[in-house]
Amino acid sequence: MRIFWTIATLLLAAMPLLAQDDAPSGPFAGGGGGAQVFTRVDSVNPMEQVKAFLAKASIMLSSDQERTLRPAVEAAIKQLQDISDRFVGRGERRGGGERRGRGDASGIAALADGAAAQELKRMNDDLMSKINAVLKPDQQTAFKKFQNDEIKKGGGFAALKVVMEEAGAPLTAEQEPQIQGLYTEDAKLRAQLFREAQGRPDPGKLADLEKATMAKVARLLTPAQRKALLGSRTKQQ
Repeated sequence: MRIFWTIATLLLAAMPLLAQDDAPSGPFAGGGGGAQVFTRVDSVNPMEQVKAFLAKASIMLSSDQERTLRPAVEAAIKQLQDISDRFVGRGERRGGGERRGRGDASGIAALADGAAAQELKRMNDDLMSKINAVLKPDQQTAFKKFQNDEIKKGGGFAALKVVMEEAGAPLTAEQEPQIQGLYTEDAKLRAQLFREAQGRPDPGKLADLEKATMAKVARLLTPAQRKALLGSRTKQQ
């Protein structure tokens, strides 16, 4: 028993990797896709956004790859614009009858934090899959690493899953819903702390919540998974 709690205590130090950011995040943050492909809604050439996105993973598309991918990218940006039209609105008219554009990066943020989040995530995940399909094996490896790194930056349950998978100690079908429930409850309590403190919660209360959540998570992990978690924290330091 003493050994278990020694391990659990050490795991508490890994909380910055696994917990959500101090501020409550939108439903898109830390999601399965990890990062958004598009940064603007009103893109004239959406392929430029895709190439800039892939450049973060040091991936350059060949002309053949770009030609193959272009129809999917253009379809995705149209879908994004449709989501923006429905949830943000494109048509508030100005004084001379001129329509505002579909929006910019701030419009993307509004979608990610609002009712359109799930539609945005589905569109983004689908485009991610289509991008991956045109990549060569070495590019796919780099793309996967980039996606996993982005997911880990987002924190939460998705980050924990990636850490376990990379260590060869994946969460079981029985563990996943239990641990995901703990993170969901943590997010609700965290949001409550922010509401009650008008956006400036007591750091001590946040720390106590983090410790309590991690202690519950640790109880559900196997010895191999705890070791993997500690190893991932060591690499970060």
